Amino acid sequence: MHNLQLTEDQDMIVDTVRKFVADEVAPKAQELDEHRTFAREHFDGLAGLGVFGLCVGEAAGGVGMGLLPFVAALEAVGAQSGSLARLWIGQAQAAAALEAAGGDAGSAALGDVVGGARAACVGPEHGVAVAGGRLKGMARLVPGGEAGRFVVAASDAGAPVLLLVDAAACKRTALRALGLQSAACVAVDFTGATATVLATGAAAASAVAKAQLVGWVGVAAAAIGGGFGAIAAAKKHAGARIAFNTPLLAQEAVQRKLVECRRACDGARQLAWHAARLCDLGQDATEAAISARVAAVDAMVAAADEAIQIHGGFGYTVEYHVERHYRDGKVFEVLDGGGEALRNRLAALQLA
Repeated sequence: MHNLQLTEDQDMIVDTVRKFVADEVAPKAQELDEHRTFAREHFDGLAGLGVFGLCVGEAAGGVGMGLLPFVAALEAVGAQSGSLARLWIGQAQAAAALEAAGGDAGSAALGDVVGGARAACVGPEHGVAVAGGRLKGMARLVPGGEAGRFVVAASDAGAPVLLLVDAAACKRTALRALGLQSAACVAVDFTGATATVLATGAAAASAVAKAQLVGWVGVAAAAIGGGFGAIAAAKKHAGARIAFNTPLLAQEAVQRKLVECRRACDGARQLAWHAARLCDLGQDATEAAISARVAAVDAMVAAADEAIQIHGGFGYTVEYHVERHYRDGKVFEVLDGGGEALRNRLAALQLA
């Protein structure tokens, strides 16, 4: 397992994102979530920082820094806004798939995505199919539904195919999801839409696998940030709250809760960074990435749950943030096919 150390250039990128989050995201994240307002301003702010090309190779118009700084920066975003973190993840997934697919259409779309044009990636777990040039199927929970384009993993007579779909050709229905309320989650009906074929067969499967890997590691990083955000909020509240003439933070039961939450988040962080490093080294990171995602989401939900308990009745009110971390964590659980499906995939990898 590698230590948690970045290069000087990577540190600069992460520090820039942290400053943006502290100055711009943190003061407004709660209000945007409460009113279910799409985080357009913050998304555009990330685009202005140039981070959407962070994982894209320089030859393809990106920064070429790999997944590691992406993971570190996403953690900072996730600590304040799971919605914004998930929007960035979708953008990174679309970029990864487009870069892997190549070709004129893919390269043109990749340039737009790196520049900040909103895109959403629809994975194979939704079961979208294509026949005779037209799509059939529905994706039932897609963050970033205000995207102009969808990069869709579909099947054509059982063979994998990667498609670029104009969002205007699809029927989109806004969802009132439990969490990620400023991520513009939608259900997308692709039935009858036409698409541009970006890759087929092995090339499509490779591009989809790359996008999935980015998604797993990205959600892990966002969830780790959310877990640490919940712990920080609980620690602050427990330090100020007096019970029986003693701050809650001085009570052993509360300390144990926070220690266990921190231990779980620290472990998930190690897994996420390890998966990112493996990927950047060109090694197979599938197992590590899935393990990181499962562990991180579990840690976030547990930390947010304990934080709510520490807050008492205040924990269920929007002013104290921790209920938002819990809701976001529960939505992370069902993305990418759901946590149980990922556990089954881990079993297949580890016990084959």
